[in-house]
Amino acid sequence: MASSSLQQQIASMRQSLFDEGIIDRDRFIQLETMTNPDFVNIAIKAYFEDSPKAINDIENAVEANPLNVTELDRCLQIFKDGNDCIGASKVITEINNIEFFCYDKDMERSKSRAALATMQQEYIILKSKLEAYLDLLRQAAPAPIFMSKTNPPGQGSANGND
Repeated sequence: MASSSLQQQIASMRQSLFDEGIIDRDRFIQLETMTNPDFVNIAIKAYFEDSPKAINDIENAVEANPLNVTELDRCLQIFKDGNDCIGASKVITEINNIEFFCYDKDMERSKSRAALATMQQEYIILKSKLEAYLDLLRQAAPAPIFMSKTNPPGQGSANGND
């Protein structure tokens, strides 16, 4: 069992993610309540594995000459979907800004590039804070419990109605 101090740190860090608008409270709570107790960790790990390619694709699309709005839209939508899954609200806001500036025919793309830089900065902040949060969760977690063939997930309640 994790110490009370560690539990307080976890709760405080989680609340900070919500209060700072880095993570959407409702979306993240939905993620936390999935059937698999490790789903948050799995989803965030997958997000961080896929994000560098998505960001690179967006950079390339913004810099393409001439601008291919269809390709940029595809890249932005892929990255937006990943951010939506974990509730990364500040990153989504910047994705929306890139869309707005590109579709507004910003021929010099200076605003698009600025929004891209801001999106990348928000991503770095998100990654840093979520990694720290997940590290605290790992510290607080009990030793791994290996599944027993006699008690598979969903079949362990006292009433047998799982």
